[in-house]
Amino acid sequence: MGILAEIKEKLDDWELDLFRRSCFGHFLDLELEWLEGGKTGKRNTFAGQLVHFLLLRRMRTSKKKEMWFLVEGKPARFSLTEFAMVTGLHYSAIPKISTEQSLRLKNRLRDLYFEGRSQIKQDDLVRGFRSMFNEGEGSGKKEKRKKKKAAKRGQEREDRVKVGIVYFLEGVLLSADAKKNISDFYLSMVDDLAMFNAYPWGNEVYDLTFDNLSSKNLVAKYKERLAKPQEKQVPGVKETYTLLGFPFSFQVSC
Repeated sequence: MGILAEIKEKLDDWELDLFRRSCFGHFLDLELEWLEGGKTGKRNTFAGQLVHFLLLRRMRTSKKKEMWFLVEGKPARFSLTEFAMVTGLHYSAIPKISTEQSLRLKNRLRDLYFEGRSQIKQDDLVRGFRSMFNEGEGSGKKEKRKKKKAAKRGQEREDRVKVGIVYFLEGVLLSADAKKNISDFYLSMVDDLAMFNAYPWGNEVYDLTFDNLSSKNLVAKYKERLAKPQEKQVPGVKETYTLLGFPFSFQVSC
């Protein structure tokens, strides 16, 4: 099951409505097969071969934060404009968090649902989100008492949405490496939904996507591999690489 499908399955109607009113809410309207793949595999899911095809046809340009490609003799561009059109994410200059705002950012969610750990990996985020729907999973007595207090205050349902938002951000839009720590800043900021929703996530996600795609100097690597003597090439072994960010937007826009 994909991340978005899991979120839609676990959140109740009230929680889904709150998620829908967030800056990522419009993604709930996507057909899951398009974004995360389905059982039939007949939808337009992410196609790594197509992305690889495009990256091999990248053109040299002096444009910053843009990528140009020559496809069937015609130029194609991938920039923040195309990215925003595909994703619907807000973009503007990334603001500096003021002292007043930083004081509002607390580690409440981290302390309550992740045992106050200073380092939280993608796998921890997944377990933490799922444990919010199963009190007996991954919680000590102290954490259970805190959760019961949160439930009494009516806070627990809102917390499910907040952690779900970060789960979606880290797992889908940023395609975070499961072995690396998630951003403690994101987990703190989402506790203030107004601040989180106003943040220019279009810039944040695009920058990671662009930097990751542009770092794949595939043409040079391909020529380097061709230049290797035949006897040094290992039969049946294919070079692979990981794409971070939201490369699905790149595939659709080009």
